Amino acid sequence: MQSIFFILILIIVQYNINGEKKEEEEVVVVNLRIEGNEKTIFEGSITTKGHRVTTLSGGTNKCDGTNNNLSQISGPTLISTLNLAAMTNDFTWDGTYNKLYDDYFVTRIENNSITDSKYWSTLIDYKMTEIGGCQQKVKQGQNILFAYDAFNKKHFLKLETLNKTIQIGSPLTIKVTDGQTGQPIHGAIVEDKQTNIQGYTTIIFYKLGIQTLKAHRLDSIRSNQVIINVTQ
Repeated sequence: MQSIFFILILIIVQYNINGEKKEEEEVVVVNLRIEGNEKTIFEGSITTKGHRVTTLSGGTNKCDGTNNNLSQISGPTLISTLNLAAMTNDFTWDGTYNKLYDDYFVTRIENNSITDSKYWSTLIDYKMTEIGGCQQKVKQGQNILFAYDAFNKKHFLKLETLNKTIQIGSPLTIKVTDGQTGQPIHGAIVEDKQTNIQGYTTIIFYKLGIQTLKAHRLDSIRSNQVIINVTQ
């Protein structure tokens, strides 16, 4: 009898006072990276969910994947992830709101504002998104990229290595590719080393501890960071 009572209580709390079933709030963890014109603005894990967003230029509006009636189920989105990252880290952003599309348009992140020829683009797992940032939901573990002036760049650099722990003084082989095509990138710079035609280069660390690597090339969007633990 007691177990039946608890089951009834569980059923009751799953419904609101109007008798409608309450949806559980979807929360996921994604990898967010924001590449500005001159530096990486943010890179790290963000716990995100859909919520109401407020910007100086766009006011307060929902941003949970149900925007523009694209979905009936709410969830975390590109813009809600950006907004939560800004709220919990040391950077700001702004965006206008379009009532017709029921969505925000990012106009600035930190001091990187859009111009007539430079915009903010969004990618999920290195693929360009095709819908608005409050319509585009994100999933657990996805790699989210906000990239400034992406349309004027040739490549989206991706940095990889098989070893995340290396002994001091030992060579570490790394590879740089285009994250969209898998093409090896020649001439990318990692630390002070340049990748060869196959996209490889070798780095030797002479300092113990955690070292962070990123690849860059003038005509490309910077790579993801790779964290290396240098040991004895």
